[in-house]
Formats: sequence, C-alpha cells, structure tokens
Amino acid sequence: HGVRTDARLRVEEKERALRQEGEARQQMEDLANTDGLTGLYNERYFDALLKENELNRTPFVLFYLDLDRFKPVNDRYGHDVGDQLLKEVASRLRGCVRESDAVFRIGGDEFALLIGADLDEAHCQQLRDRIRQELLQPFYLEGEVLHVGVSCGYAAYPRDSSRATEVRILADQRMYAQKEEHHGDGPASGPAKR
Repeated sequence: HGVRTDARLRVEEKERALRQEGEARQQMEDLANTDGLTGLYNERYFDALLKENELNRTPFVLFYLDLDRFKPVNDRYGHDVGDQLLKEVASRLRGCVRESDAVFRIGGDEFALLIGADLDEAHCQQLRDRIRQELLQPFYLEGEVLHVGVSCGYAAYPRDSSRATEVRILADQRMYAQKEEHHGDGPASGPAKR
C-alpha cells in the first residue's frame, strides 16, 4: 500500500507545484503591470490596455495628469517625502474613479486615468474639476503641509479620434497646454498663489 500512497503524494505535490507556479506567474504579471511605488498600473499596462480597447472598439476617456510644483517638494524635503506624496496622490486619484476604471503612474509625477465609458463633454469637465479639487487639498506629510497643483488634459475615444494613440497624444497635448497656462500665473518656483 506504500506505493499507492507515494503515487498520491506525488500527484498532490505536482498539483501544488502547478498552483504555486500559477500564483507566481500571476504575481509576476502583476509586478510587470504595476508601478512599484504607488501600486498603480504602469506604462507597459497602459499601452496594452489602449491597444485592447481600440481592438474591441471600447469607448473610453483618457485623462493625462502632471503634478505642478512636485520638483520643489522633492528638492526641499527629499525623495522620501516626495515618494509619500506620490502614494497619497495615487490614493486620491483612485478615490475619484470607479473600481472598474484604471489609474496609472506613467512615470515621475505623471499619471493617467482610463475611464471605461462614453462620457459627454460636461461629464469629462466635471471629472477633471473633481480631480483638480482633490489634488489641490493640502497634503499632510511628516508634519509638513504640502501643496501641489495638477495640470490635466483629456481626450475621448472614439469621439476625438478612432485611433487610441491619437487620443493619447491629444490628452497629453491638452495637459501641456494647461501647464503653460498655470506657469503664466507667475514664477513657477515661488510659493503657489491661491
């Protein structure tokens, strides 16, 4: 009867190994698709999702965001505080959208939101205002009160373009146009004017 037990153990062992391999692969995929610092999706996954949506012709609205006055925070308080700030920004952005929407950190202090819906212009503006309001609230980190702003541009697929890459370029351009406006407010390095 020893042989039969051995065989069963071997099968269980194999099943466990397969299951662990599956879990490990899932973890690897998650790691490959997420940003290590904030836990948001990363640019690699962003590209994949854009392609997939275009392939399936799934309507979406893409928001591109860039923090204003992030560099001075890093320079003045150090990277640890800068990192905490990015994490806090990530969690506020998650709070602005539904569970089914995707939030990305594209790199540095650039973020993107992919809203899986055909939002009209009024809704897009509402969401942009909401994001801006969320990020304009002060951040309390390490006993410091920090303020950053955000430049935000958006574009809709397929309303603005039937090509996802074009939508990405448009959202990016609109974000930069807004950044230019903000920098016209006065010296970019000085304290924020409210």
